[in-house]
Amino acid sequence: MFICHINLASGYRGGERQAELLIRELAQRGYRQRLIIRRGNELMRRCADIVTLDVVEVASNPLSAALATRGCDILQLHEGRGVYSGLIASLLFGIPYVITRRVPNPRRSKWVRRLAYKRAAAVVAISRAVATSLGPGYSKSGFDFVPDAHAALEAEPRAVTAIRDRLKGKLIIGHVGALEHAHKGQRTIIEAAHAVREQHPDWYFMLCGDGRDEQSFREAIGDLDNIELTGWVDNIGDYYASFDVFVFPSLKEAIGSAMIDAMYFGLPVVASNVDGIPEFLEDGVNGRLVEPEQPDQLIAAIRELVEKPQWAASVRAANIERAATLDSTAMADRYEKIYERILN
Repeated sequence: MFICHINLASGYRGGERQAELLIRELAQRGYRQRLIIRRGNELMRRCADIVTLDVVEVASNPLSAALATRGCDILQLHEGRGVYSGLIASLLFGIPYVITRRVPNPRRSKWVRRLAYKRAAAVVAISRAVATSLGPGYSKSGFDFVPDAHAALEAEPRAVTAIRDRLKGKLIIGHVGALEHAHKGQRTIIEAAHAVREQHPDWYFMLCGDGRDEQSFREAIGDLDNIELTGWVDNIGDYYASFDVFVFPSLKEAIGSAMIDAMYFGLPVVASNVDGIPEFLEDGVNGRLVEPEQPDQLIAAIRELVEKPQWAASVRAANIERAATLDSTAMADRYEKIYERILN
């Protein structure tokens, strides 16, 4: 089986990381693969060590990607623009394609997009919330469900010690994500930091990531000394291992691979009760669900974890157990079955 992956995204975010995890796992299983990617994308550099992977850089238009699929047995489309590449490749070369949909935003009913979805051999949703947002008209035979996987991030003990020593005596409340309030809701964290500055001087909020709202966030933080924007960090596993609590106040979220990574590290999670998050975080069992843009609820949930250490310990154990079912092996198993079903 010769699998071609198409990703025409301009940056490297959660969807690109999931593509990398799948490609790596399939490479270990001996599949022949090609990655068709937008010229200069970070995903190419990250996959450079996969010696069996054929990488083809193309312009960002769907036709360029479609023409690079000749000879493939099946196409795996990882983001929106690639959907059109799949349609073109199917019409030109008769190659079946699989669409993976990662966001719960409803799509405007463009006829060509609807055609591309209906012609797909399979449409994968990473959560049921994603499938619901698309609606039944976007899949001719129903949806397959393949959740995102944690990245099995590693932490270097000396780096973790350095972070915790710098913040000795603090409860480190962490967050990882692109700094975009309209998606990730980080202004709620900043508001919480303002609210607890005097009441909980030992709480310290740490936000890892960069994005278009970074400057406005820094202005909103002002002279607060209980919150930090680290910017982009490559050693993100060291930060996860340093956190005591993970907060994820998204306004919309299919799953949130950052939350799955937090579970992998056994972190208690406080997350928004939106879209696909409740499918993976059960309130009171492996974390606490709160309403978005409600800093008082976020603060109360964090306080509950601090004041109930036995419950927090059970939450940690539940998250480690939950994350064990969400690894790249399980993800690749599901995709492998989809590919075999299509080609057999």
